[in-house]
Amino acid sequence: MPNFLVLEDTSTALAAWLQATRQLSVAKKPVYNLVYTINTPSEKSYEEDAIIRKYDQFAIASNFNTSETVSNTIFPLDTYLSKYHLGSDIFYDCYLNEVLPRVRKRWGTYFERMITRPNEHGAPILIGNRRLNPLEILIDKLKRRVEKTGKTTTHYELSIDDIALEVPTYDPLRDAKYQIGGPCLSHVSFKIDRNNVLRLTAFYRSHWYIERALGNLIGLARLQCFVAGAAGAKVGPLTIIAAEAVLDMGGEGRKAADTRAILEECWAAGGQT
Repeated sequence: MPNFLVLEDTSTALAAWLQATRQLSVAKKPVYNLVYTINTPSEKSYEEDAIIRKYDQFAIASNFNTSETVSNTIFPLDTYLSKYHLGSDIFYDCYLNEVLPRVRKRWGTYFERMITRPNEHGAPILIGNRRLNPLEILIDKLKRRVEKTGKTTTHYELSIDDIALEVPTYDPLRDAKYQIGGPCLSHVSFKIDRNNVLRLTAFYRSHWYIERALGNLIGLARLQCFVAGAAGAKVGPLTIIAAEAVLDMGGEGRKAADTRAILEECWAAGGQT
């Protein structure tokens, strides 16, 4: 079997999901190292909204999370819209103190993992009287790069060990004991070019394309847009690398035939024939 599957670039998160599910439906299983790029991840058309609503109706009927619920594990849009104008600290604190206790499960709290780090005892690491916030550190560093005068290409060649621009979501203190069921999104990497275009690459150890991937792509696009806006950069491409990609046709509360039917409706509406 091939060791990778590289798809054509698409323009939006939904278009990427439609293409990926279509290709996964005909690919020999299992599929390792699925790679694709979304060139304008912050864009979405009215027609795409209708397809997403169709998917979400199926999710509700099949007793799994909607794309909006999944996307909020990566970037909590409602909290951002209601709190960020009051200050970034208020936004982060509201998520950790008010939102997280209501939604916390074993997995799916990716935004928490991006904005706090626990010590060996499980308590948040502090800098002064504030939590260590890797995402805010990343934004501050990006902002300095955007504002820097006399830029050269070298300033944007960021090494893989530049921790201030790499945000791992895997936490060895919490996750090392699990052989299965760990966080699927393991790492997000931001890179900025000489034109102040912010590129995001997300690494998945395993990516489930019926119950998770559409919401994941929407959430990553929102995260990228947030970081770019906070740093004064432009939104660039979003690239996904999935070590394993799974088209989870069957599941609790749904049959494979029903999943196939909704996929075909979405493919037809989105031009994937």
